[in-house]
Amino acid sequence: MSAPGGLERRIAARLDEQRRLVESLLELREQLPGSVFSRYARCGKPACACAAGGPLHGPYWVLSRRSGGRGSFAYVERGYVGRTRQMVGRYRRFRSGLRKLRGLNGELVELLRRYQEARISRAGRTLELAKAE
Repeated sequence: MSAPGGLERRIAARLDEQRRLVESLLELREQLPGSVFSRYARCGKPACACAAGGPLHGPYWVLSRRSGGRGSFAYVERGYVGRTRQMVGRYRRFRSGLRKLRGLNGELVELLRRYQEARISRAGRTLELAKAE
């Protein structure tokens, strides 16, 4: 068993880390799930240079998303591509932060359980439950 004092310091450090992580997640409020990519296309007009192997039209910027197992696409206006990429990046950082928060919360639960056991053991008390008859 670890000494309660050492566990208290570790718990306090994890709680501080948890608070900082939650604050950083709250700063990522504006976000968009998905990916941003560019695409080029042929227009389908027989007289166009793109039909004869010339340069394709574009770039067209696309926000790709998946929801419920289905994909969807939305075109992004050229002037909003940078902002859209930032928001997609925020979403990815948010998801990564949530994974870290889940792990940190699990560590906290385990540390608190060990702290409780150490306090009970140190006090020399035992926990007796009433026996069901």
